[in-house]
Amino acid sequence: MKTTKTLAQISSSKGFQLSEILVSWQYYTEETVILAYLEIKRRGIQINEEIEKLITAFSEAQGKSISQLETELFEPKNVANYQEYYQSLSKFSETSNDESKRLEKLRRDQMFQREVIEKKQANKDILYGGLWFGGGLVVTLVSVASGKGGPIAYGAVIFGGIQFFRGLMKS
Repeated sequence: MKTTKTLAQISSSKGFQLSEILVSWQYYTEETVILAYLEIKRRGIQINEEIEKLITAFSEAQGKSISQLETELFEPKNVANYQEYYQSLSKFSETSNDESKRLEKLRRDQMFQREVIEKKQANKDILYGGLWFGGGLVVTLVSVASGKGGPIAYGAVIFGGIQFFRGLMKS
């Protein structure tokens, strides 16, 4: 199965990534290869002999010239050439920019809500951990001080201490 890259992916690719598409054109869709080639031209990157050979091999494998392939690619998209098609991306990215801003605001709101919940949980851990620790310590001290022996609540002291410090670390 051949890999497809969108115009947005192609236009945001680094120069070496575009060259990689041309070098491995057999593994990419026809549209991806043409877009990569035209993006290289749009950026004014020098097309060396190697790239020319690759494009020639690609167009021969398709049985058409590169200009015929370009025309067949852009006619159904109702654009005359790559420049018009590329400009349609900027119009699309303006709309998707608004969507990105909305999604970013939603993400920040969710993070804020998560922080509020974690802060509440940390405060509960501090409170209940302190109560367990204090209660266990009081029971142990009272039983030891009576001299008769009795329960030693080291479990409550340990559990309470861990919960208390865990709450402190989270807050």
